[in-house]
Amino acid sequence: MNGMHEDMQGSAVALGTLLALSRLQADHPVDCWLALAQNHIGSKAYKPNDVVTASNGTTIEVIHTDAEGRMILCDALTYSAKFKPEVVIDIATLTGACVIALGSHAAGLLSNDDELADELLAAGESAGDRAWHMPLWDEYQPQLKSNFADMANIGGREAGTITAACFLSRFTEKYRWAHLDIAGVAWKGGNEKGATGRPVALLTQFLLDRCTD
Repeated sequence: MNGMHEDMQGSAVALGTLLALSRLQADHPVDCWLALAQNHIGSKAYKPNDVVTASNGTTIEVIHTDAEGRMILCDALTYSAKFKPEVVIDIATLTGACVIALGSHAAGLLSNDDELADELLAAGESAGDRAWHMPLWDEYQPQLKSNFADMANIGGREAGTITAACFLSRFTEKYRWAHLDIAGVAWKGGNEKGATGRPVALLTQFLLDRCTD
């Protein structure tokens, strides 16, 4: 469990971006939702093979309890649709698979809209806070199949970053959406142990660019 308190850095980045935009007096409307959970053992904690119902009625079989980030993100994504947003971007330290794939140099980027993905990639290059566009193909969706619910909360060992985004994508059909998996870029270990603040620079640049469009 050492260091797991840093697993909330998706919400920290969202809040940090909002603070940066406020200090820069950016002329762009932004709503920020923080999907938060207390990760404790207890009598009310969920267990492997539990079936949980998301806020939109989707049933989810819990295969791995450490995949709790997507379990709370899916409700935040559903909630955001009520406000008819122009775009939605979620940020999460979602998968160890992203660390294996990209290391600490780039965040994983997955999206249901290529134009939005290109805007984020360009903002990352400009800010020196890069992301890498990964596929979100329908061929990965069957890995989330469950015999007991609408889907499972993980898709197995293969393509873990992509199947995690596939999970989230099922809650984002009403708007343009992008997902940033920041598990590899959010913190450092060893003598430099601590949060990096990434990708606040990428997101701030993305929103500043939209102010000038």
